[in-house]
Amino acid sequence: MKILIVSDNISMKMGGEASLPYYYFKLFRERNLDVYCICHERVKAEIFSCFGKQEVEHRFTFIKDTDIQAGIYRFSLHFPARINYVINQLTIFSTMRRARLMSKKIIVQQNIDVVFEPAPITPKGLSFMYGFSIPVVIGPLCGGLDFPAAFAKIDSIPTRIIFHISRSLSGLMHRIFPGKLQADAIVVANTRTENALPKGVRGKIYHVAESGVDLDIWKPNLQKQRVENSPIRFVYSGRFVDWKGIRYLVDAFVRMPKNMLARLDLIGAGELFEEVKAQVKAAGIESQVVFHGWVTREQSAAIIRECDVFVMPSIRECGGTAILEAMAIGLPVIVTNWCGPAQYVTPDCGILVSPDSHEAFVQGFADAMTTLTNSEELRAYMGNNGKRRVLTEYFDWNSKAERMIELFEETIEARK
Repeated sequence: MKILIVSDNISMKMGGEASLPYYYFKLFRERNLDVYCICHERVKAEIFSCFGKQEVEHRFTFIKDTDIQAGIYRFSLHFPARINYVINQLTIFSTMRRARLMSKKIIVQQNIDVVFEPAPITPKGLSFMYGFSIPVVIGPLCGGLDFPAAFAKIDSIPTRIIFHISRSLSGLMHRIFPGKLQADAIVVANTRTENALPKGVRGKIYHVAESGVDLDIWKPNLQKQRVENSPIRFVYSGRFVDWKGIRYLVDAFVRMPKNMLARLDLIGAGELFEEVKAQVKAAGIESQVVFHGWVTREQSAAIIRECDVFVMPSIRECGGTAILEAMAIGLPVIVTNWCGPAQYVTPDCGILVSPDSHEAFVQGFADAMTTLTNSEELRAYMGNNGKRRVLTEYFDWNSKAERMIELFEETIEARK
């Protein structure tokens, strides 16, 4: 089987969506599949360092930015993160339109069997992969979500207006650029995402989780011995942005009983980093909170392995890779009972907190952290169940890669 992967970014350093095509390329090649890639040149140095000159020169085609794209990117930096994301779609459109022309050439030159587009993962995102003589598979996609009702106004009015307009226009844009409508197969993470697909999709719909765990890094933890009178360590890993709920987490930590030995480890950074540091200082809990900043995946895994409970108060999370990684290690988790986390976490491996109101949400996290602080037995029970769930529900990358290969084979056969 010859596969062409097309994605704006293929990168582990950039994380998030960019890591998906990276893993698929790596795992498909480990299975001796003939794989080729088209992506932006911004990841070129990383790709060469990871896969070697001979492999990259033979299998990768890189797309350069135009001057207009560079200008749009600089312009977008003046706006909040979510508006910045919308503006930058313009640069991605330009990249992917050129990727389509390159794809046509590579399909002929390399006798490709299937085109695979794993990102962007949003169901509303445009695809330029159409008009080919071979099948196209898109996904796994994940999205179609909004903020809980109690948090609906977390975005500014201009941001809400821009998102409403962009969603309203998406139907028309999908008819102009009909990649998703004409794809032979669309892979989605859940029913919510399937319902958010543009009207007129005619390909077969498959369900596969978007998030995945690299078990070579996030290895199950051995039963560690607790040091007597040491604090229970809660850990958060992610961007410091409003929709991740990092400020609610600090508020919840402050509400825990003062006589409890507890520590909060915060991994990551972002636009709210200084604000959260100030929040911690104002609350007088500096001695109980450790800011690790951005670290490598291996460093992050080492920190989390030394902790006792993983916390993720995100209120707009379509997936939740960090949650699955903590579960794979064997940590119980406390997450928001909303969208991706609610899909991944069951009551026997973590505590789900409903986002019914700001007050109830913060208090719910405080109560959950208090409960797990008081019960070593419950922490062990949930941690063991979390490890089992990751291994048996196909959340690890090897299982995902095998399943996608099966889908390619089915899709290629259906085209004959």
